[in-house]
Amino acid sequence: MNVNFKELREEVLKLKKAGEIENILTHETCYNRFKETAEESPNLTAINYLGNKMTFSQALSLIDNIARGLYALGIRENDVVTVSMLPTLYGVATFYALDKIGVTQHLVNCAASKEELKRELSNFDSKIFICNDIFYTEDTATALKQKNVTTIITTSLTDGLPKVLNADKIKYTIIEISKGIRKKDYDNKHLMNFKQLLHIAKTNPVDVPICSYKSNHMAAVAYTSGSTGHSKACVATWEGIDSMVQTQAMSVQDLCSKGDTMFSTIPLWIFYSLINMIHDPLCMGMAVALDPLYDPKNLEKRNKQYQFNHWLTAPTFIEKSVHLTKRKIDCSRWKIIMTGGEPLKNETKRMADSFIQKNGGHVELGQGYGATESLGSLFCWYYENPSLGSVGKACIGNFVKIIDPETGKEVDTNESGIAYVYSPSLMKEYYNDEESTKNTLIKDENGAIWYNTGDYVWLNERGEMFFDDRVKRLVLTIDDQNNPTKISPARVKSATEKIDIVEKCEIITIPDKRIINKPIAIIKLKSGIARDQKVQEKILAQLNHELPKYMIPKELKFIDEFPLTASSKVDLQKLEQIYLSTSK
Repeated sequence: MNVNFKELREEVLKLKKAGEIENILTHETCYNRFKETAEESPNLTAINYLGNKMTFSQALSLIDNIARGLYALGIRENDVVTVSMLPTLYGVATFYALDKIGVTQHLVNCAASKEELKRELSNFDSKIFICNDIFYTEDTATALKQKNVTTIITTSLTDGLPKVLNADKIKYTIIEISKGIRKKDYDNKHLMNFKQLLHIAKTNPVDVPICSYKSNHMAAVAYTSGSTGHSKACVATWEGIDSMVQTQAMSVQDLCSKGDTMFSTIPLWIFYSLINMIHDPLCMGMAVALDPLYDPKNLEKRNKQYQFNHWLTAPTFIEKSVHLTKRKIDCSRWKIIMTGGEPLKNETKRMADSFIQKNGGHVELGQGYGATESLGSLFCWYYENPSLGSVGKACIGNFVKIIDPETGKEVDTNESGIAYVYSPSLMKEYYNDEESTKNTLIKDENGAIWYNTGDYVWLNERGEMFFDDRVKRLVLTIDDQNNPTKISPARVKSATEKIDIVEKCEIITIPDKRIINKPIAIIKLKSGIARDQKVQEKILAQLNHELPKYMIPKELKFIDEFPLTASSKVDLQKLEQIYLSTSK
């Protein structure tokens, strides 16, 4: 990538106001940034797909061939192509191939419900759909037909694997067979696979024009997790994506080197995965090592196979991976191990840090903070001696202010308020939702756009951010004196998780005729704890000492595992559905 991040960082650190960085940064398309790196370091490994290593030069050739096939199908600049891909060789290459043409990539989660997929497909008139085979189910086929999608291109998880038969190839073949993959009706026209697409490219050797950079071009659309309601479509421009690359590179440049390897396991329909775990490292000359269906018990295997240096993941995967890894592994190469998506518990951090140290590592498990609205990470641990419990400092080029929601004024250090974040990487808008955009993206007196996160936080003297509560989830209820008041699910959750027999807790609220909303605690107990009346009594007795009476859960429900969204956050909507289905 043709940017001197050391010099850029020195210049950006001198800036005093939000928005000034926009006069300094220069930008390019995603494809052109990859091409720059490929020309600088053609022989460095770019992609390692379960043992199949591909250099930047080889990856660029594959990208150009895929683009040629797509162009031959009639795909042109500003078309909308709907994509649902896992982190595979062809998944990564397709992202850059589509970007080369200049289409808008509509990123959807085919693992979501049929209703959610239909709702997302309704947002755009997209005639082309590209997905992994395992997502082309009867439900998906029906939804696509109803939306008049004319061409479907699928790729197998085994596409791009080493030619030799190995455990991964056998595993993925079995998975695809068990999913009932629709392989009978490929017609090389309306339904095709990537082998057919590449054949089209070979028989149509036309030059694909490289789309020129436009700052406001709608490069990609991804959806918020929807954990507390319907998902929203966040529009990413080329300017926003390229700004994310540069704010991240400026922040972590001392921890990253050309030739390092990023372990990437999260679906590509999430900006955090697509940009922070794929595009960022590739632009910096690092390799991405891919595992599309990561199993936590395979940490030892993947660590040995990839010898990775960086891993951005979720606390849940860290917990399970550490718990399931019984033998000694080599952590000495690890440089950045970071979690996001949900708060990192101190207990999980201590367990992971101990595991890393015992296995020869010198890095600590950190955490960051970001959102789909910001195209990825806004805060992270990129500096020395971060404070336990913080989500780090704002990445270089970003600004944060904490606003009192009652007065609209900034609060002092160590005081709680709602986080407003400025970043040059913010989304352009919620697609086709002017009201939500207006309430979320706020322009200040200098013309800089701030993202109203809706999260209650506070900053310490070092500028590190700590969560205090989630204003989005304050819920109205009636107390014992018949007065309206609000439940803080985060506070109830925190109090419950302090109890020694509780491993994890989430709080849902259910409509109630008498008190408007009642809190329900969904609890995973620690191993070996019985789900009996005495346990319920112990939990409620302790909560009586910790919480106002109106916040104490009206019911306790026990669960083995929490359902997760595609971005590895607890799926609160599913929890509500589980509760309602078991309470009838």
